[in-house]
Amino acid sequence: MVGQDLPVQILRPFGPRILHTQIPQEYVNELNNECDDILKDEQKRKDLDESHELVGHVSEELKCDMHKPKLRLFGEFLCELAKCLHKEYMKEKFVNETIDTYKLDVHSSWFVRSFETDYNPTHFHTNGTLSCVAYLKVPKGIGLKNTKNTKENYTTEGYIDFIYGGNAVLTSGNMCVMPVVGDIFIFPTHLFHTVYPFFGDGERRSFSANMSLTREV
Repeated sequence: MVGQDLPVQILRPFGPRILHTQIPQEYVNELNNECDDILKDEQKRKDLDESHELVGHVSEELKCDMHKPKLRLFGEFLCELAKCLHKEYMKEKFVNETIDTYKLDVHSSWFVRSFETDYNPTHFHTNGTLSCVAYLKVPKGIGLKNTKNTKENYTTEGYIDFIYGGNAVLTSGNMCVMPVVGDIFIFPTHLFHTVYPFFGDGERRSFSANMSLTREV
């Protein structure tokens, strides 16, 4: 309420929406175990590694099979998050729609294993309508300060940066986020994003997927 007790509503009619929440620890463990199982089999590890096809420079990108029974509950959890994002969008468009009949199609999913100086340049995805990134391991060196230039107020080392439009009055052209184990972000596939390099020991491990939320027939 401001001025003469006037109600104020902050609208967000433009730009992509990003969902952010925390994955239950049991799902973090399941995903890490799935990745570790791949790493134990050298031939499987080699067959599933698609890092050579990336525009970025990461140590490994390992395909993940989301159809495995042990990942079913996580898949259902992912579907509920996608529905939540879609419902919020429809609400802001003043459209009342039941989303119970929607299902989530996962077109591709993978683990990204990054180490010191690895990075992913600005890019977007083309498979599906939604993408996600969830953090499974984060090195201690990634934090609230840069290691190479600690005088800077703007920390980027090991962070993901979502980029859209340009900077102007009351408008931000990016959202730079520190990875935290258990954090998950769901965003439109067309949204540009980049991952900055970090320095020091440890593995930065994440899970990603390209998906579409479609109405069941």
